[in-house]
Amino acid sequence: MAKLRNLPENKKKIILWAVAVVLGLIMGFFWVKGAANSLSKLNMNKQMQNIEIPQTSIPYIPIPDLPNIKISNNPSPTPDATPPINK
Repeated sequence: MAKLRNLPENKKKIILWAVAVVLGLIMGFFWVKGAANSLSKLNMNKQMQNIEIPQTSIPYIPIPDLPNIKISNNPSPTPDATPPINK
């Protein structure tokens, strides 16, 4: 520990990151191994045969025709607003 304390900061950071990468690789290896073991226990063919997708029917809903709507060039947001007075 005394040797680590006497090292410069950049070497301490390199050692820290190296240890973190090695531990990450070890944990990743065991995670992948455990996931592969869990997936190998599943029997996908048997489980896929038991899946039943429900049949649904969508009713036809007719869309009514819209009447012709006249659009005015009135810039006011409310229809009952009075038009501006031109002097």
